[in-house]
Amino acid sequence: MRASLESLQRLFAESLETDRRPVLAQLRTDAALQKRIDLYRNNVRAHRRDALASAYPVLRALVGETYFDAMSKGYAHEHPSQSGDLNRFGAALPDFIGRYETDPQYRYFVDLTRLEWSLHVAHYAADATTLTQQEWAAIRPDDLLDAQLAIHPACALIASRYAIADIWKAHQPDGSLPTQIDSPTYALVVRPHWRPEVLVQSAAAHAAFGPLQRGATLNEALDAAFEIDSGFNFTSQWREWIATSAITGLVHGAPPQAESTPTAGP
Repeated sequence: MRASLESLQRLFAESLETDRRPVLAQLRTDAALQKRIDLYRNNVRAHRRDALASAYPVLRALVGETYFDAMSKGYAHEHPSQSGDLNRFGAALPDFIGRYETDPQYRYFVDLTRLEWSLHVAHYAADATTLTQQEWAAIRPDDLLDAQLAIHPACALIASRYAIADIWKAHQPDGSLPTQIDSPTYALVVRPHWRPEVLVQSAAAHAAFGPLQRGATLNEALDAAFEIDSGFNFTSQWREWIATSAITGLVHGAPPQAESTPTAGP
């Protein structure tokens, strides 16, 4: 009986994921067709590998080409692409690298890849309209404290026991490697313009920004920050969040309300 189209498609797909000749034999291919399938398989693998290299350039620089190629092949075997968009292909790599690399001295790879993936996602995140400094200044302090704040879609919080932000920055222009790897990091991925950046924060700032992302009011977020650090400098942190467009406005587009100016009586 002639194989169904669905069966042939399944066998062809399997032949792209494995080097085992029995799969190809079931397609009753000749040598020339097998060579073309091998070429197609190699192209698929190369595209997947390039997609991972694009999303994880720092990991690639740290481990070298041979390690990265072997890791890419293992990852693709466990996590075949589920989308026609290869920009989504590396989403599960942080979990995978935790199982793939078992040497304790490289445990920071997990959090580093979490940071790199957040930067990758931030690059493709939607844009957002931000309030101007004048619009922010026009909001009454009490209204601001009671408000839910709009967070830029590119923002992502990453906490780690390792100096992952310093490691990432070391691989940027004019960067230098940190002297200590075991240094806690609280990082916020931001995209003030079109290029994602890593903003290193305090533990208190990290504790405040998380609730804001989850819809808490600014007052509730400040409570979380001051519980961590009673000396938390909110004014300085607020300026940094505004300057990096981490906070873009008020939720639901609530219009800024200017403070009323007392008028003289008759």
